[in-house]
Amino acid sequence: MTGKSARTERKVPEIATLRELTEHLVAAAKVELSTIPLYLYSTYSIRTKGYSQWAAGKSAQRTMIGVAIEEMLHLTLARNLLVAIGSGDAVRFYDREYSADGFTTPYPKPMLMREPDLELHLRRLSKEQVTGTFMQIELPDDKATELAAEIRPYKTLGEFYARIEQGIRDLSSDHLKEKIDWGRAKRELWKFQYHRGYWNQNGGSDGPMIIVDEKTALHAMEIIVDQGEGARQDHGYLPDPIFRTADHPDQEVGKWQASHYTKFQDIAKGLNGIGVICDDNGRQKFTIDDSEVIWPVLDDPALARLVPGRPVHKLTEFSNAVYCYVLALLDAIYATPMTPYTDAAPFHESERYGLERGFVAAMQGVLYPVADLLVRTPLVDGDMPGVRPDANAGPPFEHYAFTTQRPKGELVALCNDLLALYPELGGDDGVQRQISLLPDFELPS
Repeated sequence: MTGKSARTERKVPEIATLRELTEHLVAAAKVELSTIPLYLYSTYSIRTKGYSQWAAGKSAQRTMIGVAIEEMLHLTLARNLLVAIGSGDAVRFYDREYSADGFTTPYPKPMLMREPDLELHLRRLSKEQVTGTFMQIELPDDKATELAAEIRPYKTLGEFYARIEQGIRDLSSDHLKEKIDWGRAKRELWKFQYHRGYWNQNGGSDGPMIIVDEKTALHAMEIIVDQGEGARQDHGYLPDPIFRTADHPDQEVGKWQASHYTKFQDIAKGLNGIGVICDDNGRQKFTIDDSEVIWPVLDDPALARLVPGRPVHKLTEFSNAVYCYVLALLDAIYATPMTPYTDAAPFHESERYGLERGFVAAMQGVLYPVADLLVRTPLVDGDMPGVRPDANAGPPFEHYAFTTQRPKGELVALCNDLLALYPELGGDDGVQRQISLLPDFELPS
């Protein structure tokens, strides 16, 4: 190929209407959500025991957790953008009725908005999974192989996100007949956006933000692109803004603002260790390919592969219900407006903030321990036809159809039914108690 590259020669369709921008942002949300179970599954496959997954040592596990949480941030930013442009109703993370176009389509599945095709599989942590899938997901434009222009309008996520950014600029100006109503975003839509109840000890300093104008919208896109998928080039490590000073504005302290590509590259190289066990020379004793430190979990552990009625089938179904509760809880957050607070009614006592904190509690106190129990559970004869003898179970992150409008009650019932089979779900601080503390919201009709 000579002259200009295919990337610059090809005409990518402009975003000229709010409907087109909405469709792109819905697709962006699906892209972001599709990566979260992928990263969590590999993280859960690490044989690290502790009080909390989020308090793990500074290792590959901690890095993986930080990346997964940043993907959750990107997911909320994409949805905040939809709310800000008046398209909040265009997306719902959970529906009781399964849809092939929804957010809970099963793995394996192709990654959206990417060329060449990349099949996403739930797999244990390994160098092959990191380099062959994770780094390919987060591949910056400057490391992508040039491809001939064919049918798809976007060859990379970088092109896709760049088009969204340009669409925001065009629909914020007089360039197009249709415009984003930023005035409405400032008056009323801001209160339906997610911007609190966020934590990330293992990543950068960026967090959720309220989007009310072109500037904040483009800044949200910048966060999504610079941290992960869609980066124009691999920037390696950036200095965390909280460490900069007036005298030293370019000071670099620590390795916080790294791109996801760089973080995965470090894991593949062994720079982020798998644990604290060292050999006699002080070097990490194990790698991410060693069975001593990685559970032998199934690839793509679909519920349908398990024999109904078996204990592991019931536990796997419970994990799906927990995952879908988390998605439905996010929907409930977006459906509940923030309310002005006073000394008599502080924000931390509001319904909205309770839902936001409940999201964090559900991820840390319920989803993680249930998944951890699954990956530590060996499959035995009768659990799965043709299963190899050394395989463990794992959470499929699939759709679960709640039978009632209040999912918390169903989680309670499912957990109670499992206690005789898996007593570790009980206890003073076990999953059963954690579920009792979660918000009891109603699914939207």
